[in-house]
Amino acid sequence: MLDRKMYTFACLVQTSSYTATAQQLFVTQPAVTQQIKALENELGLALVSYEHAQLTITPAGQQLADYINKIDHESQKLLMQLQTPAQPIIKLGCTRSLSAFLLTSVLQQLQAQGQQIRCQIANTDTILKALTAGTIDFGLVEGNFDKNKFASIRLRREPFIGVTFANNPLLKQQQPLTLNKLLTQTLLVREPGSGTREIFANWLTMQNAQIMDFKQVIEIATPTPIIQLLTAGCGISFMYQSLVTTELAHGQLVKLPVRGFELQHEINLVYPKDSYFAAQYQAIAAQVIQ
Repeated sequence: MLDRKMYTFACLVQTSSYTATAQQLFVTQPAVTQQIKALENELGLALVSYEHAQLTITPAGQQLADYINKIDHESQKLLMQLQTPAQPIIKLGCTRSLSAFLLTSVLQQLQAQGQQIRCQIANTDTILKALTAGTIDFGLVEGNFDKNKFASIRLRREPFIGVTFANNPLLKQQQPLTLNKLLTQTLLVREPGSGTREIFANWLTMQNAQIMDFKQVIEIATPTPIIQLLTAGCGISFMYQSLVTTELAHGQLVKLPVRGFELQHEINLVYPKDSYFAAQYQAIAAQVIQ
């Protein structure tokens, strides 16, 4: 188990305030300051600094806080499994896009095993932050992640396509479509922090363009309203093909024939690197891949 100084420091990183940390831990502010200084002396590391009267966590301090959160979460999870082996609880996170076509199969696998389940749905950035903070066990993500911090298991590769409504005049123009033609359209796009948005933004960067170059940009935090707007005759968007399988099959939406746009992206089960529970996560992934 970690000692009190470690927990105090992790709390300080979370609150970014000595006062808030003291209030949360029901101790005095000088006691928090003393514990942080004692921890720095013990480790021989600078964990915090002040710049312009602003508390800043050093890179070493952030790494230590991530480690503390990981160890604390995994120790609590292990104790819970030992104390209540008949009712294990698993906490997972899933991105909003994947919740529409992958999450159900994962939940069915866990439910069949008798797991108690808690599921968080958010964008890629939020899911990765939850993993770092230790509030979830693993995440289902399609966005990029730091391979130095997280281990992963590839579940599948998914086509990433451009789509629009069936009678969009854009489709009557010479094909394949150029980026300049796309820029004349209204772009429906996910919010910053979304893995879907990041994939498309990275492709645009390679074409020396950016999202705000489109005639009009509408940001929406979940894929369902984007698909509904597309089928109603509004704009273009870029997303995973599995999100619009039905709409494509029924002719409500059409794949955009964009020059040089042939993308696939990995969908991964992501968990903390060197996790004690890696074998459990690998077993879950194996069931999903089947």
